[in-house]
Amino acid sequence: MAGAAWLAGWCQPAFAQHTSPVPATLQTGCSFREARPDDSPPAEDASTAPEQLCGAIPIAIQSALVLLAPDVLPRAPAFTQNSVKPADEKRSEPKRSISYGVEIEIGSGAADRGFVISDSPVVQPVAWVSGSFAELSVWSNVTLAETTEDSRPQIVELELTRAHEFRNFTIAPAVRMHFYRDTLSIYSSRSIEGWLSVSYHAGRFRLFSNQSVDLLAYKGGYFGDAGIATDRRVSPTVKVGGSFKTGWASSTFNDFWADVDKSAFNLVGVEGWLTAYVNRHTYLKPYFEFSTLVDRAVRAGSARPTLFFVGLRTGVEF
Repeated sequence: MAGAAWLAGWCQPAFAQHTSPVPATLQTGCSFREARPDDSPPAEDASTAPEQLCGAIPIAIQSALVLLAPDVLPRAPAFTQNSVKPADEKRSEPKRSISYGVEIEIGSGAADRGFVISDSPVVQPVAWVSGSFAELSVWSNVTLAETTEDSRPQIVELELTRAHEFRNFTIAPAVRMHFYRDTLSIYSSRSIEGWLSVSYHAGRFRLFSNQSVDLLAYKGGYFGDAGIATDRRVSPTVKVGGSFKTGWASSTFNDFWADVDKSAFNLVGVEGWLTAYVNRHTYLKPYFEFSTLVDRAVRAGSARPTLFFVGLRTGVEF
């Protein structure tokens, strides 16, 4: 009791100004601020001491209860502001990001899994949009001149991909639909394929494998490849990359592409590219592509078993 009386008397000038049961300083997170000095001197009339003591003790007790046992007293309305997230916390919440881009490629030719589609120059535009759920892309091949096989193929392809990342692994199943038409004849075709791409990032290198199965034009036709790739930054605006891969196919696949009804270890291939960023969103990407069919029977069924194409890609991505 003596300590309480002493505390009340010592705190008298500061607490005498409070009229509310809970000190206003509690609204700043229960930390007491120094009371502003009072210009008037403290009262010296002893008759006012009991009143001041009676007013200071309850305030001191309430303050101690708030500090030592905050659950004893009901919360003041000021504490309800904790239920509202600060602006910084709102900005730190993950947001769904959407990226999109457009790319145009001009190449000396075009090939698909080791088989030449066009040995004449081509233009291949592609546009894509990617969100948190999936990526949708539209790709086209326009052959600019007649090929050595007296054809001029035009292709439109739609692809929907859903990528899953787990540590260093990326697994991306996809569905691809394409429409083929030869403008120099009445031949046309369409097909749907299921794809599964798997990659593992191992430091500076990336190990990858792609599996595809046709579901319409030649049902069950399977092709797979595996390889290693790297893409290194050599300056703030330039990256250099390359890859090496091998591929194999089922008898149904080779029968459709090369009239050879056998499964085989089909090809080996090498690619190289350089990516130069003009600005944050625009880039130029010259490249080369080389591949050769290694199985004798499959080579014999292909008009051009070895290919070497060069080209330039330019694109804008956001």
